[in-house]
Amino acid sequence: MITGYKKFKFDKIKYLDGVKSLLLKELKKISKNKKINFANYHTHIKNEQHQLIQWKLAKYFREKKLHIVCFEGIRGFLYRYFGQSILIQKKPFLRIARPFMPEDNIGLHKDTIYGQSPYEMSIHIPLMNLGKKSCLKFVKNSHLINDKKIEFIKSKTFVKKGSKQHKLGKPYEPKKIKPNKYNEKPLPLKYGEFVFFSPAIIHGQEMNLDKNSTRFSFDVRVSSKFFPVEFNLKKHNGSYIEFSKSPIDILAKRYFDNQ
Repeated sequence: MITGYKKFKFDKIKYLDGVKSLLLKELKKISKNKKINFANYHTHIKNEQHQLIQWKLAKYFREKKLHIVCFEGIRGFLYRYFGQSILIQKKPFLRIARPFMPEDNIGLHKDTIYGQSPYEMSIHIPLMNLGKKSCLKFVKNSHLINDKKIEFIKSKTFVKKGSKQHKLGKPYEPKKIKPNKYNEKPLPLKYGEFVFFSPAIIHGQEMNLDKNSTRFSFDVRVSSKFFPVEFNLKKHNGSYIEFSKSPIDILAKRYFDNQ
């Protein structure tokens, strides 16, 4: 992890398989199309339909708390890095990036620039194989670059604060980082692999260049209950829920409840 990001594999892939199956079933239901799947999504969904379908699918994902189900497959990994009192993002971001559609991505960015703490690690999980043309790009050791010295590009956005697109993870005041300035490299992933990375890492995708496949993935913030993050601040807006609690944490709470 000294580079700021690293690729890992699921310990129990059956949980990811289950989540993928449920999402695909719901996608077929929402689109009313039995032939649709994640890869061929762009060949079945018209541009004017896309935003509503993504919103409905993301809402289903969050309401069913499928990221929590999925995390059962990496519980041991989470314990090793955070201990057993773990908080995870209440509303994870389900990403759908169609081929050659720049509006489906948010470009290269640093999450710390948007206010995320370096103690809030991120996990990027693809729902399919991602090759060099469809995967995210990462800049090695960029978590060591001072945020104030980053070079941005001017960009326009039609995303409004509080809108559905904003709630789906697109910034209303984008701070896109200049491409090719920091030597970003693609990080291909096989299904069942995930990337664990610091929010200070420069990462992202300008455009999905795989003409044959839409990219389906999701990302979730994770932190320890005891890390120095002010989870109650308005900016977090109740954005974390409890994934697990250590035996000592449980014991201590029972003690304080009786004082």
